[in-house]
Amino acid sequence: MLLFIACAAGIYLGLYFNILSLLPFFALAASAYVFSFWISGQSVFGSADLLIFFVAIQAGYMLGLTARETYEQVLARLNISPSKRV
Repeated sequence: MLLFIACAAGIYLGLYFNILSLLPFFALAASAYVFSFWISGQSVFGSADLLIFFVAIQAGYMLGLTARETYEQVLARLNISPSKRV
């Protein structure tokens, strides 16, 4: 479930923001991840979950980047946003 949330967050960041938005998101996600492991008393470095989480965010970001134009065309076709045509 966490991977789907991470991928969805990456898609949202890819659709609406540029690459610099990933850096604060990574810092926030890493600190939350380390804090949750610290509170539960587990070792942070023994798990590959953090790496998998970051890969899921990157994959979602790439999906969002590649879907930007298609997403805008769908919104324009549904008249949700104004068309860019003159």
